[in-house]
Amino acid sequence: MRDRLELPRLSIAERDRRWSAMRNEMRQRGIDCLVLWGWPAMWDFCTANARYLCPIGGNAENNTLIFPLEGEPTSFVFMPTFTEYWRRAQDWVTDIRSRSGTWANTVVTRIKELGFERATIAMDGLAGPLDPDGWLPHSIYEGIRLALPNVRFVDLGDLLETMRSTKSREEIAMLEQAARLGDKMLEACREHAGPGVRESEVHARMTATMLADGGEEPTLFLWACDRYPLPHPFRMPTTRPMEARDLIICEIHPKIGGYFTHVERTFCLGEPDRETRRIYDGCVAAFDRGMELFGPGKSIRACMDEVKRVIDDAGLGICETGIHGHGLASLEYPRYRFHALKADQAALATIGDEFKTGMVFAFNIDLFDPKWRNGQTGAVFADTVVITETGARALHQFSRELQVIG
Repeated sequence: MRDRLELPRLSIAERDRRWSAMRNEMRQRGIDCLVLWGWPAMWDFCTANARYLCPIGGNAENNTLIFPLEGEPTSFVFMPTFTEYWRRAQDWVTDIRSRSGTWANTVVTRIKELGFERATIAMDGLAGPLDPDGWLPHSIYEGIRLALPNVRFVDLGDLLETMRSTKSREEIAMLEQAARLGDKMLEACREHAGPGVRESEVHARMTATMLADGGEEPTLFLWACDRYPLPHPFRMPTTRPMEARDLIICEIHPKIGGYFTHVERTFCLGEPDRETRRIYDGCVAAFDRGMELFGPGKSIRACMDEVKRVIDDAGLGICETGIHGHGLASLEYPRYRFHALKADQAALATIGDEFKTGMVFAFNIDLFDPKWRNGQTGAVFADTVVITETGARALHQFSRELQVIG
């Protein structure tokens, strides 16, 4: 087997930058070791912390990372048959092992090998910004805690989420690749959608387009096709043949090297209703207003309130509208979503009410008219945005026009 697999990679310099920053934080907090549960849940969003320090992941792979304050980290993957693959697929971590017995026993054994029976250890997966309920099973946590009674377990909190909230040049370059894949997926929709074509065929063409150019599964891809779809995409396409004047609304998270972007567009198989055009134009107008305002040092809250004013002045209603960070996961920092403001208050309190250079986020606007069809249909528009030193830049290049097919 080849020694080096042809997969997207970030540099060793990028690895060293992250490891150094992480270990500086650990020293300041008195943490001897991290245990990061990179588990394949929620489109692999829960792998983000582990994958930030060890680029093992994708295709629902486990990456349980033991990251000590000094010395080499250890990544545990699911099966022994996968360890050689991961040694060739990345070059950041060489100590790659498979789970041995239970996950609790696996981690405890390594902690004891490192001599950390009386150390201070921080874990993710219990509860945190990505998932307030956590994703680590109680039985595993209890097994570790009981086997290591003298270990001091501490709350990892938002440490990694805050660190990941601003992207390096290499990360932005990877996100730009993801954006190009998303543009190609939308082009595939425009090329293959039409009356008589099954929804599932178009969805498959779009997914194949991403994978053919190095994209990675699993990834979020929401889809709806109907004469009057609800104002937010569903999960899956049906096998129904499309009909003239159907609307397609889709939310795509194209992904490469673990990095996701977010793009949404609205298509119509024929001439859309005048009201559909009005709603879509309202989406784009609100997006444009945000892009005029966003920039380093600007208030997130103030900018987004102005976006909402544009929507309110147009007499439109919000299904989903706001920003949420993108990188190795979705719903990263920064987050400010009008449909979920209560949930995002803590996010704003953590990173501050200020855009910073290097922040990357989805800016999505899904609207409806409450006076038309009881507000039960609408249009969508979204793009991924990076904050630059002078303002903001959209990563996707696909047309912003409502796409009329046929």
